[in-house]
Amino acid sequence: MGFIIDDNKISSEKNLRTPMLGLYSLFKELTNLGYEKGFVLSCDNPFIKPEVLKFLIKISHGYDLCIPRWDNGFVEPLFTIYPIKKAYKTAKYSLEKKKYKLTNIISQKWKIRYVSIEQEIRSYDPELISFKNLNKPSDMEELDTKLIKEKN
Repeated sequence: MGFIIDDNKISSEKNLRTPMLGLYSLFKELTNLGYEKGFVLSCDNPFIKPEVLKFLIKISHGYDLCIPRWDNGFVEPLFTIYPIKKAYKTAKYSLEKKKYKLTNIISQKWKIRYVSIEQEIRSYDPELISFKNLNKPSDMEELDTKLIKEKN
């Protein structure tokens, strides 16, 4: 097990706090270790179904990026399989240009597999609980209520 410390040298902002910096630091380290692809996941999604991960890995072959997308067009950049070296370069560029939106990591030059959450992933996770973020107590209460209904 290891830990990756944010590489703050990339930015002139002394106390920069953005997920982009974390992803940049991750991609930099994984590039140095020789990884080709990596699955990025937010820490506030604790109920990921293994079947969803297996499905994403399976369909990611032949693509640079495999990213879930909602029917409304919103994508999940923190639930995505990335091309490590390419993502490292785009994350570095984004930080240098102070563009912190996570979708700035994604290059339209890449071969991208958008995965419909409602049409494809739902068959592996009917309640789409894999995408449920737990950020506050009310999120946990909502989840408890949902799980109780499922058991009955």
